[in-house]
Amino acid sequence: MVILYLTTLTVVAAINNLLHYRVNPNHNGPFGLLFFCVFISCLGHLLLALSTNLDQAILSNKMIYVGSMFLPILTFDACVSICRIRFPAWCHHVLLFLVFGVLALSLTVGFSDIYYSSIKFIRTNGVGNFVATYGIGHDIFNFLMIGFVVINVSLIIFSFLKKKNVSFNSLIALSSIEAVSILSFFISRVVETDTMVMPAVYVFDQFALMYICFRIKRYSVEQIVSQVLETQNADSYVLVASDNSFLGCNAVGYATFPNFKNCRIDHKMPDNHELNHMLISWNKEILQGKSFDEKKFESDGKFYKIKLTQLPLSGSKRINLFKIEDETSMHNYINMLGTNNVRLELMLKENDSQIRSIQEQMVVGMAYMVENRDSNTGSHIKRTSRVVQILVDYLRKDHTLGQSEFFYDCLVAAAPMHDIGKIAIDDRILRKPGRFTPQEYEEMKEHPEKGAMIVENLLTAVESPDFVKIAKNVARYHHERFDGFGYPKKLKGNDIPFEARVMAIADVYDALVSKRCYKAEMSFDEAYQIILDGMGTQFDPSLKDCFIACRYKLEEYYSSLGEDDI
Repeated sequence: MVILYLTTLTVVAAINNLLHYRVNPNHNGPFGLLFFCVFISCLGHLLLALSTNLDQAILSNKMIYVGSMFLPILTFDACVSICRIRFPAWCHHVLLFLVFGVLALSLTVGFSDIYYSSIKFIRTNGVGNFVATYGIGHDIFNFLMIGFVVINVSLIIFSFLKKKNVSFNSLIALSSIEAVSILSFFISRVVETDTMVMPAVYVFDQFALMYICFRIKRYSVEQIVSQVLETQNADSYVLVASDNSFLGCNAVGYATFPNFKNCRIDHKMPDNHELNHMLISWNKEILQGKSFDEKKFESDGKFYKIKLTQLPLSGSKRINLFKIEDETSMHNYINMLGTNNVRLELMLKENDSQIRSIQEQMVVGMAYMVENRDSNTGSHIKRTSRVVQILVDYLRKDHTLGQSEFFYDCLVAAAPMHDIGKIAIDDRILRKPGRFTPQEYEEMKEHPEKGAMIVENLLTAVESPDFVKIAKNVARYHHERFDGFGYPKKLKGNDIPFEARVMAIADVYDALVSKRCYKAEMSFDEAYQIILDGMGTQFDPSLKDCFIACRYKLEEYYSSLGEDDI
């Protein structure tokens, strides 16, 4: 009867393991390992029951420990994941080290008395088992298991009280796992054997975790959006390294351009097809410093638009992501219109202009929404935009800089968007009166990257690539320092885009001469001297003459501001 009971639980554990990967194939976190460890542990208990001598019993017991030893830390990982709690990596490494250490102690059974002082094989009603006198190693195991239960229960209680963005039902399921684990501990002490209790507990944990996986899949916005985009995508995506190594493409790419099937992953892309030749040539142009974000391509009577996105890697190597869009229908439609092409293009331009205007107003409106949430900055966006305008009016006269009028127009238009990433910062930080703690400051430092992503997502479809690039640079790099000690990328010198270097002066100057909730405004002379002293360290020294020349215009502007503008 016991053998049948354990066999049934082992089979159920195996089926649950397969079901988990069937239902959630892309979830490679702690859940998949948990399901597998439960199966191994149940199998170990079954083999222990089938053992006929002490050596077999010891070997089965070691299999049980291999499976069950990792269950507490995997349950801990699941708690951290479900509760969306940031846990220091070094702490996790310490816990994992302890688990491996205790596992190593358990594997000494049969060779040393450190884990079991003595062990004796018994067989009752045809079921194999053993009795043992516990050593210090087993005491360490109990202490570690109790510690994990305390930590997991603490995480769950904290999430119940503080984390409203965590599924309540998932927390209930986690609580049931911990409650059953604690209850099983006492039951196993009463019946004086783990064989009848623990496999059932492990299988119960599997069902609870299966339920949680369904909840996570249901509430995972990123996963749902990714799946929708994947099923609806009709564009080809190709990854090519800067050294022309082919890194693969999506299914649409292989179907649309069969020549990619002849390209071996991690090998040089062969120059045996016109599209391959274009991508290889494009790579070469990038290495030569030429910038092309978009190109046209015609093949077999079809017309394509190719967009480039560069993905940085460690070192000098870069990955180029080429998005290939089929524009054949649009191209043929425009050609079919014949004499109406001019009128159609004018209509498209007019509509595009209206959309662009609405989109720009929306982005600037979002920037002002950020300002209304931020209790520290007042009318910062309005003032910094005017400072940029004053600096740009001077820079337009300096033809040695090599910047176009279009560039300066874009810089002025992009200035209000420099802090738009703060819309993604939590109110508890953004609206905090006074200075930030180190942790809060680290979270606030995420706003440049988030701002660049917002600008790209909102403007790419309606603005020119050059304007989008300038606006992204302003949002992403306006906190970089010329000496390389800024953030988020720690760029140095001329590696910082010129537009961001101009924005940095405007941003800091306004912060100095404006009143904040945690400081009084600084005098014009003090602010002027701080900016000058920062030339070459915080700011681009080539902009020193521009700042000096604009000093009195800046002071005149700030002197003219009313109480509501400060």
